[in-house]
Amino acid sequence: MKMLQKTQTTALYYLFHTGFQTFKERIKDELTSTSGVNLEDVMDDSNLYAYYQQGESADFVAACIAACC
Repeated sequence: MKMLQKTQTTALYYLFHTGFQTFKERIKDELTSTSGVNLEDVMDDSNLYAYYQQGESADFVAACIAACC
C-alpha cells in the first residue's frame, strides 16, 4: 500500500476537521432555535464525533439530544 504524502494527510485532516465543525455548528443552531438547549452543556465533542463518524445527519442528532433534555 502506498503511503499518503504529508500534504494529502494534512488535507484529509483539514477536510474532516472542518466537516465536523460544520456538523457541530448545525446541531448547535438547531438546538438553540428549537428547544433553547446549549449543546456544550449537554454533550462533549468526543460523543458528538462518534455520531459524525457514523454518518448521522445533524438534524437527527439534534432531535435526539432535544428529546433527552
